[in-house]
Amino acid sequence: MKSAESEAREIDRLRTRVAKMSEVSRRITESWDLDAVLQEVVDGARSLTDAQYGAVEVFDDPGRGREFVNSGITPEERQLLGNLSQVLEILGYPNEIREPLRLADLNQHSRSVGFPENHSTMKAFLGAPIRHLGEPVGNIYLTEKEGGGEFSEEDEETLVMFASQAAIVIGNALRYEAERRTSSEMETEGRRLAALVDSSPVGVMVVDAPTRTFASVNKEAERILGMSPQPGSTLVRYHEVAIYRRMDGKQYESHERPLARALDRGEVVRAEEILLNLPNGRTMNILVNATPIYSDDGSIVSAIAVLQDMTPLEEMERLRNEFLAMVSHELRTPLTMIKGCTSTVLDSSSRVSISEFLQYFRMIDDQSDRLRDLVSNLLDMTQIEAGMLSVSPEPTDVESLVDEARTSFIRRGVRNAVEVEIAPRLPLIEADRQRISQVLDNLLSNASKYSPADSTIEISVSLDEFFVAFSVKDEGEGIPADQMSNLFRKFSRIGDTSREEHVAGEGLGLAICKGIVEAHGGRIWAESGGEEHGTRITFTVPKAVDASQQSASNTLAVRQDNWRILAMDDEPQALWLLRNILSDHGYTVFGTSNPDEMMHLLEMEHPHLVLLDLMMPGTSGFDLMTRIRDVSQVPIIFVSANDQEENVANALGMGADDYIVKPYSSTELLARVVASLRKRGAVATPAPRQAYHLGDLTIDYADRSVTISGRPVQLSRTEYRLLFELSTNAGRVLTHSQILQRVWGEGYYEDSQILRAAVKNLRRKLRDDANNPRYVFTEPRVGYLMKKDREP
Repeated sequence: MKSAESEAREIDRLRTRVAKMSEVSRRITESWDLDAVLQEVVDGARSLTDAQYGAVEVFDDPGRGREFVNSGITPEERQLLGNLSQVLEILGYPNEIREPLRLADLNQHSRSVGFPENHSTMKAFLGAPIRHLGEPVGNIYLTEKEGGGEFSEEDEETLVMFASQAAIVIGNALRYEAERRTSSEMETEGRRLAALVDSSPVGVMVVDAPTRTFASVNKEAERILGMSPQPGSTLVRYHEVAIYRRMDGKQYESHERPLARALDRGEVVRAEEILLNLPNGRTMNILVNATPIYSDDGSIVSAIAVLQDMTPLEEMERLRNEFLAMVSHELRTPLTMIKGCTSTVLDSSSRVSISEFLQYFRMIDDQSDRLRDLVSNLLDMTQIEAGMLSVSPEPTDVESLVDEARTSFIRRGVRNAVEVEIAPRLPLIEADRQRISQVLDNLLSNASKYSPADSTIEISVSLDEFFVAFSVKDEGEGIPADQMSNLFRKFSRIGDTSREEHVAGEGLGLAICKGIVEAHGGRIWAESGGEEHGTRITFTVPKAVDASQQSASNTLAVRQDNWRILAMDDEPQALWLLRNILSDHGYTVFGTSNPDEMMHLLEMEHPHLVLLDLMMPGTSGFDLMTRIRDVSQVPIIFVSANDQEENVANALGMGADDYIVKPYSSTELLARVVASLRKRGAVATPAPRQAYHLGDLTIDYADRSVTISGRPVQLSRTEYRLLFELSTNAGRVLTHSQILQRVWGEGYYEDSQILRAAVKNLRRKLRDDANNPRYVFTEPRVGYLMKKDREP
């Protein structure tokens, strides 16, 4: 019979056990975050049973682990012990524990199933299944009782009881995570679809059937329609101000229009060409597709119309016809001259003098050169458009280059005077001498064609920071402001069309100049005061780097292996091409097609340069640049197939270093990368930090470990990510939305509850008092910050 004293001790022990169970049960319900819940579960299980090590595993599907969280295990011990569930499976136990499992000596069991002596370092072991609504959710594993010895039957009962409570909390966390993930995926997909539709090169309109109001209109549709119908505005009102005509000029009745037929009759309209007379007086040729959308009961709920502006295609067809006519003319003229000369000589019945022979041969030689130049220009344009134009830059003297171009131009017998002004002490340029001479020759020829015969053409050269700028200025017709954007397009003929008929050339010269200059990593642009005020065309070429400059800029042109480049593109082949070109020249390249991963790489790898695609599903390069600028001033180069001037201007206006148009040559890409890095070379981004130290807290970024006074702190992945964000941005406040987007992703930007719970758990594990913090500080109603660390 027990004494009163022993009974009192037993009651105290039970009371302590119940109190500890109550406290642990309360802690596991403080958060909805799965990582935080699992960490609390495994920490609580260890606390209840005095286990030295513990782990909890949650299944994605029965028998297959998804989440595995350790507790009490240092990085060295983790390597030694490995994954406890894998160890058990190897030793003959199933991954999914169906009943509580208690072993006095796991090592002894390993010998009984044929493993060598001391195969496993673990002895005492206790495991219990986690079941929710009768289905297996995961397992709890515990090993090594504190102070030695075995786990008791009471420990087993306690763990089973705790596992049943943990199952409810884990089940709720899994359901919450699934719902948030589904909601986030739906929101992301919705944003992606909306961004895709809004940035589509064709117009898209959705009209509600019962109300005949606009439900959605994208930007291209607004441009085509010449107005911005707001959601809720009526289709009838728009029909009253726009006139639809067939291609034969006959006007549509209201009920005959494509959208009306789709809404009223359920007709699917395919590729119907329409002349649209707009209120502003414009007439547009558009191609229309319209489709009704049905509800489950078969009624029409809305209709979608897709509009394609045929004007660019018509313009392309016009340019193609003009090009064929031009090439035909440019080929026929020299061939006619050559044929005429040879026929005259061969068919002459009288003796031809030597001087006449020489004259005929000079004409044949001149016309042959003209044919050669035409073919060369056509080949150059083809290579530029394919991104295959090759240049071989080398240090080149500016003065001799300009003098050769001027002399060659004057020898043609032009009547224009050519004045040259070169700034003193210009550096060498990194240029393909033959190609840059070709650019200067094209610009001088162009200036002469469009200027009075006795006017002066000016060549000036000056230093523009890391580039040398060449300018060619004439006193000719000038360029109307509305034609300036077309100046460097192929087949472009600017100015008075009546005069152009008398101007030789195929309209490729300036387009070729642009391709050559950009292949060197430079830029070309035009300035004009308008008609009859002349034109100045300027282009830049990178200056060459001498030995002293290479030393000062960490031998940029020699040791590119020290430079890290982050590339973002949603096309795998484009990423592969970027990585291959840059890696072959010694750069370290990190590539991704995921915006969140890009931000992670930006913070982990600290690249010296970022290459950004402009158009991506769900977002744009401009949005990503804004996100990057929130955390870094790293140089940014846009790489895009979109060559619209407003996008180029927008990118450069936002602070981008450059804009490369696809397709590009490897020479152009490398030249622009080198130019950008050289420009920022004096303030190159430092190598990634290896650790953060503040007081007795140390965060080792290399092995992702956290210690306080040398004692390991076990954090979940989410908690470590939170600590990483705060510490790598030490000294500045991160807002709630910034932290949520970087740690949890785009779908969580308004969920402050999950953030507060994670910060609370993190502070508890760091033993950081929220009322008197040492590490994580709260900025009320704004966010959180950590103080700047001390250097180790």
